[in-house]
Amino acid sequence: MSLDNAILSFLNYAPMSGYDLKKYIDESINHFWTATQSHIYRALKEMEKKGWITHETVEQEKRPDRKVYSITLEGVNHLQTWLKTPLPLNDLREAWLIQIFFSHYLSNLEIETLLTARLESVKQKLENLKLDAQDALDRNTRNIGVPRAGALWQMTLDYGVCMYQAEIAWLENTINKTKLLPPLAFPEPSKEN
Repeated sequence: MSLDNAILSFLNYAPMSGYDLKKYIDESINHFWTATQSHIYRALKEMEKKGWITHETVEQEKRPDRKVYSITLEGVNHLQTWLKTPLPLNDLREAWLIQIFFSHYLSNLEIETLLTARLESVKQKLENLKLDAQDALDRNTRNIGVPRAGALWQMTLDYGVCMYQAEIAWLENTINKTKLLPPLAFPEPSKEN
């Protein structure tokens, strides 16, 4: 449902194709919400059935025709209601934390290797967020000319930066703690006759 509302929000700025929507999602909200091209097209199809959007086919020279989607009044009403409705806290699901939780039989170095790999990935993601996402946010703010929207977009980007910075601090602290863990060997399998 959140993808539907993200798409409606983008279409509220201007009519767009599925390709355009993917591009805007990737460069603006990807730090907290991702979507594949197939998810976007599936959502567009369903939202059109609900009457929230319509499309017109635009002919292109030497390329396949392009569907350009627009939000309807019913879509605007749905979006406004959704924007005003507080959402529940989502449950956290992090597969890499399951690894750490159950890694007590690994050596300290093996655990440290897992944590260090995660640390490097998070540092890279943070760097990309600070550069690429910030550039896209600034560009899109200029393009739509709505400073209030740009300020709210910046707040969500700041949230992403803070989350990655907090994870980096936790990982660095945890790597240091891992070095001090007493070793524990895997238990021998039981021998049954």
